[in-house]
Amino acid sequence: MSIFLRIWFAFAIVLLAGSFFTLNALQNQIKPSVRQVVEETLADNSNIIASLIAPDVANKNIQTPEFHQKIIHILDRKLGAKIWSQQKNSVNQQLYITDAQGIVLYDSQGLAIGQDYSRWNDVYLTLHGRYGVRSTRSNPNDSSTSTMYVAAPIMWNGQLIGVLSLVKSGVSVQPYIDLAQREMTIRALWVVALSLIVSGIVAWWLRHGIEQVRRYALRLTPQNSLGEVGDQLTPPEIKKPLHFWAARELNELTQAIDHMHEALAGKTYVENYVHTLTHELKSPLTAIAASAELLQDDLPPPDRLRFAQNIHEQTLRLQNLIERLLLLARLEKQQDHHGQTIEKKTINVASHITQLLHERSAELKTRQLYIDVNIPPEMTIHAEPFWFNQALGNIFDNAFDFTPQGGCITISCSNLVNEANDNKKENSIMIQIENEGAAIPDYALPQIFDRYFSLPRPDSGRKSTGIGLTLVREVMALHHGNVQVANVEGGVRVSLAFSMS
Repeated sequence: MSIFLRIWFAFAIVLLAGSFFTLNALQNQIKPSVRQVVEETLADNSNIIASLIAPDVANKNIQTPEFHQKIIHILDRKLGAKIWSQQKNSVNQQLYITDAQGIVLYDSQGLAIGQDYSRWNDVYLTLHGRYGVRSTRSNPNDSSTSTMYVAAPIMWNGQLIGVLSLVKSGVSVQPYIDLAQREMTIRALWVVALSLIVSGIVAWWLRHGIEQVRRYALRLTPQNSLGEVGDQLTPPEIKKPLHFWAARELNELTQAIDHMHEALAGKTYVENYVHTLTHELKSPLTAIAASAELLQDDLPPPDRLRFAQNIHEQTLRLQNLIERLLLLARLEKQQDHHGQTIEKKTINVASHITQLLHERSAELKTRQLYIDVNIPPEMTIHAEPFWFNQALGNIFDNAFDFTPQGGCITISCSNLVNEANDNKKENSIMIQIENEGAAIPDYALPQIFDRYFSLPRPDSGRKSTGIGLTLVREVMALHHGNVQVANVEGGVRVSLAFSMS
């Protein structure tokens, strides 16, 4: 079961259970509330009528036909009233009158005249100066057959001369109870339905936020189950349209995952560097140790000079390796920090390349290399000067190493216009360095940017640190550009594309 259904089912169960118990409690409260209102009305009416008929009771006129006709005329009146949605056409009350001993003197139904009602609560309590009321069921097992009796004392000249009881059948108020319960049930069902929809939206939103965090965690691996590359990912920001607390906690979870990934990546990064650095240091250290051991023997001066020169060369190799590793570590650390940007400046391409070539003039002179520079004087790009120089310097060093003595290196720069995906044009600056010499073997082209991968130099057969082109690739990624290496007729071409956007 998906997390969406689990969350929604949890909401639904709690909502339905709460709604059921609440509705049941309210439904059970409707009937006593209605009966309380009816009793309160009967108490008012009984006291009013008791005051009106007191002279008739005192003068013994209540048993006359005129009195009976007057009461029947009142009880049989046609009302034609619409109370809320219920139609009321007649008076639904009865009454009886007793004397001071509880003997029925008058009954509007003509059934109880002469009977002793002194033991019924409504009459008994009233005769003893208390509030008289009772409720009697015609069917003990059916609460709807309950009839309410509310009595009031009949006073004359300060003396209690009788009791008036008004009678209200429960059947007459049951339609109002049923209507209230039905309306409450319908409205409760609407509230439950709307609440289920809202809870479904909340569950979907929570599931969407959790899914974003899950996919981000999966994408943090170099090659993950989503088939996506996990480098330089931006943590998702969970929006908070419904529950700001959930969005905050999901964002905190994302940040915790991101920090954990950075910590683990840093640990793996250090482990990889230790392993690869140990491997790369083994060869020059072995050569240095062997040469040092041989120098302890009594050797001819030419041999001693050769072994000393070997130690010097291997020491320089170690120094170069360490310097480039430090540069690469610094660059990769700068890229790993999300949102960190480099400070780009406007760089004149021609002047920077001239400066880089001037720094390498001794090597150019020794190898008798010819440099053909075709760069417009006004050509500029936006780049970080230090890393721009590092990238071009590494490419120049490779070009010098693989160009035969007396060969030519061509450096050019042009402005390119490409069509983007949204039919907009994108401008970029393309710097190309092309050197004469042997082509790169087909097996080596896919690995040319791999760390520590290097081809033997044509003149000496020795390999470099294998970090130069890796550093170039990282510099171009930092500038949102790209680098390509390709074989061309008579040599190799390296192309650097710097975006102008």
